[in-house]
Amino acid sequence: MPEIFCERIVHIDGQTAGCRFYQREPDGQDLRCHYEIDWPEGLYKGRAYGVDAVQALLLAMQKAHTDLLAARENRGRQITWLDRRSLGMPIPATIADWAPDNEF
Repeated sequence: MPEIFCERIVHIDGQTAGCRFYQREPDGQDLRCHYEIDWPEGLYKGRAYGVDAVQALLLAMQKAHTDLLAARENRGRQITWLDRRSLGMPIPATIADWAPDNEF
């Protein structure tokens, strides 16, 4: 696994949880960016692909943000960043209504 590139610390149901993004790595002609979320019940690992490093990272951030918001929206999880509902990460337009206060 590549090195951690950046991390966002959120709170999930009152517990501190890391959302980590790793250095992008080649995958054929594209780049792959792994991410992890420390859910209280265990670690989740995901990944996204892009044509360059920026797209790979942005898509991984959107996927992680979607995972967090889906847990809030569909499973009633309490997820905050800096004691606010806005998680401050990129969000796909298709689910923007799940986080109308997003300040990215």
